[in-house]
Amino acid sequence: MLFMLQNRGIKKFIGDKAFYKMVLAVALPIMLQNVVSNFVSLLDNIMVGQTGTAAMSGVAVVGQLMFNYYVIIFGTVSGPGIFCAQFFGAKDAESLRASFRYKLLVALVVGAAFTVLFALKNETLTMYFLTGEQSAKAEILGYAKAYMEVMIWGMLPFAVSSAYASTLRESGQTVVPMIASVAAVVINLFLNWILIFGKLGAPAMGVVGAAIATVISRFAEMGIDVVWAHTHADRVLFTKGVFRSFRIRSTLLQDIVLRSLPLFVNEFLWSTGTSVITQVYSTKGLVVVAALNIGFVLNDLFQMAAFSIGNTIGIIVGQQLGAGQTDKAVDTDRKLLAFSLVIVTVCAGLMCACASLFPAMYNTTPEVKKLAAQLIRVMSAVMPFSTLAHGSYFTLRSGGKTIVTFLFDSCFMWTANIPAAWCAAHLTPFGILAVYAISNSTDIIKCIIGCTLVHKRVWVNNLAKANEA
Repeated sequence: MLFMLQNRGIKKFIGDKAFYKMVLAVALPIMLQNVVSNFVSLLDNIMVGQTGTAAMSGVAVVGQLMFNYYVIIFGTVSGPGIFCAQFFGAKDAESLRASFRYKLLVALVVGAAFTVLFALKNETLTMYFLTGEQSAKAEILGYAKAYMEVMIWGMLPFAVSSAYASTLRESGQTVVPMIASVAAVVINLFLNWILIFGKLGAPAMGVVGAAIATVISRFAEMGIDVVWAHTHADRVLFTKGVFRSFRIRSTLLQDIVLRSLPLFVNEFLWSTGTSVITQVYSTKGLVVVAALNIGFVLNDLFQMAAFSIGNTIGIIVGQQLGAGQTDKAVDTDRKLLAFSLVIVTVCAGLMCACASLFPAMYNTTPEVKKLAAQLIRVMSAVMPFSTLAHGSYFTLRSGGKTIVTFLFDSCFMWTANIPAAWCAAHLTPFGILAVYAISNSTDIIKCIIGCTLVHKRVWVNNLAKANEA
């Protein structure tokens, strides 16, 4: 009897064949797109890493700033995306178009603002992450400035692509954004080979060549997403006549703004929080900056594969909530969270297996390679906790509980992760490995809070019904 009860309890977390077929139809394209998108950063890092440690560190610093921008754009499109998923589930095309208009306009405004900021404050922002000998800092700063001056031209295309790609996914079209990202990586790889190393008669441009290749790939990705969406308007609902009017009825606009603002602020505070933590880590020396860069590249690649289940939760559960299928949404969410733990366990194991092999691909010192391998092992150990917290975040977000997600995500980072990192770095004799482990171990508390909120079903909310025209 006990075995039967235990077995029945376990089955609550396991779906049938049809369930996983449905999940993978959504998750695999998102997973491949996220992995491929992060592969662009990996290519830049590895290829630039062949030219030396200073060039690699300069690209890494700019990469951290660009990561902040990418996360903020994600937050910008996420709020309206809640409505897009639910309105698509409810087959409300007009409200879906209105939500997309808002998403695109705000993404363009935010993208333009950060482009100007990075153009005017390039050197100031870069110096924030550099500690150590003045001569070494000056060399890294030179590479970083040259890289940033080109990269800013790809920021607005990324904002447009994010608005279109996220709405395509929320409308059930997950393959097209994946194809766009794959095309971008192929273009980036080919142009990196030509422009960084001076192949096919082109001059060897180093970090500048890497930046040019990335910007061109961003334009290509945007072009594919935009052109496909507008030439297949009958399949996605949101592009047909979308720009004939920019009017959004006041009640819907108010609801989108009220629920989107906490997400935008959350992603802004979360991304700046990651920069603060990275700066705390960098106080341990320039060797740590280089080693963290190598570790973060591999960590981001594997985490994106696992975190894609979080995006899947937001899409599938959001559509089911919008269609009024609340019990089904709860059951789907439970099974998806369990599935994400299985995926992340596999990813963490693979990442740990690559710990010694991956740093060997860089043209840097043995000290940096050894420290990078050790950091990768620590990163793989804490990955399951961050993934479960991420899944809980998307569950809460799917029902529009954006204030709760704000408290759960960025507020937790600034009250737990950052103080833990700062205290470990400045008040103890610990090295970077212990500091990193202490800072990220706070995610265990975050997992407990997230799972409790999910279990209490505070997120079950039908926004589409509440906003019926």
